[in-house]
Amino acid sequence: MLVQLLDPDPILRDDPVRPSISPKRRIEGGNRCVYAWVENKKICAIVCVTWEFMIPQTEKDLFQSYWEWRDKAVLYSVWSYKKGSGSKLVQALVKKIQKEADRRIITMSPKTDMARDFHIRNGAKVLQVNKTTVNYEY
Repeated sequence: MLVQLLDPDPILRDDPVRPSISPKRRIEGGNRCVYAWVENKKICAIVCVTWEFMIPQTEKDLFQSYWEWRDKAVLYSVWSYKKGSGSKLVQALVKKIQKEADRRIITMSPKTDMARDFHIRNGAKVLQVNKTTVNYEY
């Protein structure tokens, strides 16, 4: 089940993808949130999301403060504790966003085979390759 975490602080310290981003920073500003995939009352996967107007290429880009229309949901960190749960989480979130709003769904992913395989397997396409990241689009 897809659940938005209102107090994700303890679980965010486990992030293997972007450990340098503080838990507070991930939810401040009104345009950031954290979702979990929950099975049998246990958190099985996490995704951090920010709503942005641009396609971010770096962590710094994720936290720009602009007042412009934020038309992109940017998934910038995904990890799981149970095999297959990350896919269930991303697929459920993509479906939710597509149902609720006409917004693009972009990732800012590490340049790794694991990230590429994960997003391609879940239906994303490579949007652009940056110096240290890759943006996929769902």
